[in-house]
Amino acid sequence: MNPRERFIEALSRGKPDRVPIFVFGINGVVLEKLLGRPVMQRNPKAYLEMCSKGEVEKANLLTVEDHVELVERFDLDAVREVNQVGGWLIDPRWEYFPKDVKIVKKGENLWEINGVPVQYMPEVNSLYVMKPFLPTDPDMAKNFLKSIWNDVTVPDQEILVLEKIAKRLKGKRFILSVVQGTFLPFFSPSTHMMVWLHRNPDVLKMWLEYYLKVNIERAKAKIDAGAEGIIENDDYATTMGPMISPKYFRELVIPNLKRLCDEVHKKGAFFIKHTDGNISLILEDIVSTGVDGIHPLEKKAGVDIGQVKKVYGKRVCVIGNIDGSLGGERGKEYIINETLECLKSAASDGGYIMTTSNVITSDAKVENFLAWIDTVKKFGRYES
Repeated sequence: MNPRERFIEALSRGKPDRVPIFVFGINGVVLEKLLGRPVMQRNPKAYLEMCSKGEVEKANLLTVEDHVELVERFDLDAVREVNQVGGWLIDPRWEYFPKDVKIVKKGENLWEINGVPVQYMPEVNSLYVMKPFLPTDPDMAKNFLKSIWNDVTVPDQEILVLEKIAKRLKGKRFILSVVQGTFLPFFSPSTHMMVWLHRNPDVLKMWLEYYLKVNIERAKAKIDAGAEGIIENDDYATTMGPMISPKYFRELVIPNLKRLCDEVHKKGAFFIKHTDGNISLILEDIVSTGVDGIHPLEKKAGVDIGQVKKVYGKRVCVIGNIDGSLGGERGKEYIINETLECLKSAASDGGYIMTTSNVITSDAKVENFLAWIDTVKKFGRYES
């Protein structure tokens, strides 16, 4: 059973030869240590520097090498194609910047991207977008959405990286790609979204419809470019529970999740739902849409992956849920024990894929990463 076959078997709720493992995402600081060289993937400052010189396509193509070397060097079962510099916070159609993007450096850690001020935060190696995509005034937001309503074109750079990765890994590793599409309050401050929910529901519904349209087209384009599975990446919850009441989720969000899932299935690809937080109150609703997998079932938010597997394991593949810090400053014994606990809780009878709860954070230690991978491969085997 090769890595791709192993991943498909588990995602189909079957029992492969061992538990599949993949990297959901990884901070560029850690990736550089693992590969022993500079990287472009999830390295916002380097990415902006190169793009600002007019070398957008070169910057995007450099992420191909980062993706491929990571999965091949550590013999991972799937690649998750994602740039994660926050482009989609500036424009919901972007994972990678388009070739005609205008980037101006305003200061040491301050940039302007198509007129949007962006701050680089070195302490977390991430970007902070200082102007939301949607205006906060509801009337202005509505007029803005009307002006872009029919513009759902997927930029060519959005699929370029995926095409190159697929050409290198097709048939050997399972190829995952990412869209958003059903919620994501980050495009306007969440407080305004909550106000719109009650005072301007027409504006919120208009946003959700546009956002879904854009990401259906992105998903289709990515499948055509070689993706075998799509991860929808919008967070629905905090550690306290859903961001809006289950009633509103069922009315506004869940139907759109099903529409996106159905469109992906029509194209012959798998569909995985990612959401941080405690989703216990809406878990049945998510599973009922027909998603193939659900990630990450966040332990820190109080979600018991073993209980989820027990209740929903015949309907959905469970994916997760190692802490993204891989134990942080703690020794490798910590991550070994956490990995063994995950395997014990969720791996029995198949239908389980191992990864972290979110992006591997900048404080993760290389030795803990290696111990995590080794533990899964050593103790995640099923009896034949």
